[in-house]
Amino acid sequence: MKIETDIPVPMSTRNRKYPFLDMKVGESIWFDEPVNGRAYRSALSTGTRHGLKFVTRREHSGIRIWRSA
Repeated sequence: MKIETDIPVPMSTRNRKYPFLDMKVGESIWFDEPVNGRAYRSALSTGTRHGLKFVTRREHSGIRIWRSA
């Protein structure tokens, strides 16, 4: 068995429900009321795992999530 270094981790082929990793700083997504809790938790966990920052605000009958950094 040989130990190797500097081998990059391949990109995930997993289908993501929300496109948070594809967002650029300043872009946002609107979510209707039924999905907003799941979307909010997904943004938080995506940000934590990948070092991204998101801002969430309630608007009317749903939420909007911005990529902030």
